[in-house]
Amino acid sequence: MKKFVKFITSSKFLLALMFLINVAIFVVFTLFLNAYIYTLVSIFAALILVGFLNADNETSEYKVIWIVTILLLPVFGVALYIQLKTTRGSKRQRKRFQNVSYLSYKALEQNPETIDGLNKYDAGACNYSKYLLNTEKWPVYNDTTATYLKDGETYFEDLFASIKEAKKYILLEYFIVKPGKVWKQLFDILRVKAREGVEIKLLYDDFGCADRFDDKKFFKKLSNHGIEAVPFNKLVPTINMFSQYRDHRKVVVIDGCIGYVGGINIGDEYANENNKFGHWKDTAVKLNGPAVWSLVVMFFKNWQVSTKKIIDITKYRNDRIVGTKVKDYIQPYGTGPITKSPIARNLLDKMISGARKTIYITTPYFIIDRNIMQDLKIAAISGVDVRIIMPGIPDKKWVFYLSRSYYAELIKAGVKIFEYSPGFVHAKMMVVDDTTTVIGSTNFDFRSMYLHFESGVLIHNSKMVSTVKQDIDNIIGSSHLVSLRDVKQRKWYEKLAGAFLKFFAPFM
Repeated sequence: MKKFVKFITSSKFLLALMFLINVAIFVVFTLFLNAYIYTLVSIFAALILVGFLNADNETSEYKVIWIVTILLLPVFGVALYIQLKTTRGSKRQRKRFQNVSYLSYKALEQNPETIDGLNKYDAGACNYSKYLLNTEKWPVYNDTTATYLKDGETYFEDLFASIKEAKKYILLEYFIVKPGKVWKQLFDILRVKAREGVEIKLLYDDFGCADRFDDKKFFKKLSNHGIEAVPFNKLVPTINMFSQYRDHRKVVVIDGCIGYVGGINIGDEYANENNKFGHWKDTAVKLNGPAVWSLVVMFFKNWQVSTKKIIDITKYRNDRIVGTKVKDYIQPYGTGPITKSPIARNLLDKMISGARKTIYITTPYFIIDRNIMQDLKIAAISGVDVRIIMPGIPDKKWVFYLSRSYYAELIKAGVKIFEYSPGFVHAKMMVVDDTTTVIGSTNFDFRSMYLHFESGVLIHNSKMVSTVKQDIDNIIGSSHLVSLRDVKQRKWYEKLAGAFLKFFAPFM
């Protein structure tokens, strides 16, 4: 049943359904009714929709796709728009998030000396952090150490060692949890810690984890082992906008003093135990110090919404942590679709437009709006060294075809695009001007920027920034530089698919 629900609430099913109904309505009107009536109804419905869209805080691409959809199938298009935008379920969920967010804001506090210090160090970089601080209240810290974990193997080795040392609690938040060697090793450790009296909470996305295990009651049975597992945004047989809101985060907190954030889920491919897509390149960051408190607050936002229970999260604060003053400025943050503006998208765009020397980006998917496209082109034309690293072996070919459809325009502007020859790049990172890096779960696509709950960490003036840039240089050394000739020599069906899918980019 869950597999069926996952299918009917997926964007692919919605797009296919729209196309089929479009064909059916057109055939009925053309063969049995009057085609002129169909045209008039389409235009009238589209004109009405324009009024609503103008008041809607969405991208121009999003607005265009709705207008064209209404023109093609007025009855279904209007019904779908109303269902997605005005469902009571979405309103209830939004209200719940707003209430929890208000309580979370009260738990976060910015040290004014820290933000002043960052501003003196680099006013431009400070503006990136001020955006996160002023929109979602995420503080900047300068008393926390950050360690770069360059691949899944390093990540899991470090993570498992830290979990084994847990004394009070372990918080885990993942988009995907899959059976295999990695899960078995983690599960064995968690069971031991649960028997020792350690509190363990697992928040998993119900869509990302649907039908991963043969036992349909697998997650419920975890309670028998002392693990409290809760699904985020449980799948139900209905179509509304909130069903598209997924928890794409990958966050772990241990005793309030150690935290992990990045792009790595629980699955064998992330540790290169499964080579279906060649070498899997992924990354994460380990935090040690007071900044971990932001990850605790982030976790309990979605946890309280999912459990529908408000709890006192201050008991999870580790007041025994004595932060050591460092030159690094660390800012963990979370984003989501409930905010008034797309925080994840705006942060990345702000960093791109603010760059003066270099922009290095790694992402598995590249589906962007015109504004980000223009900012990347302007940066490259202005002399900024812009480099984008994509997979050489994709995990989703149709998304890869769409991503490649952006190549020609960027290359003509001077952007260098590389494809990782050994396999699949899943790391989501950006380095700007050799002074600032952001690492997390946010892809360069519409779903991450507009529909998903994401996590990340923004880091300034740290030795780790140069380490990340060096690692990206290593990736480039194993990658193919894409030329305009390569783009022109692509197979015709790939070009056609990319051009067609570009129209539906806001739904990808």
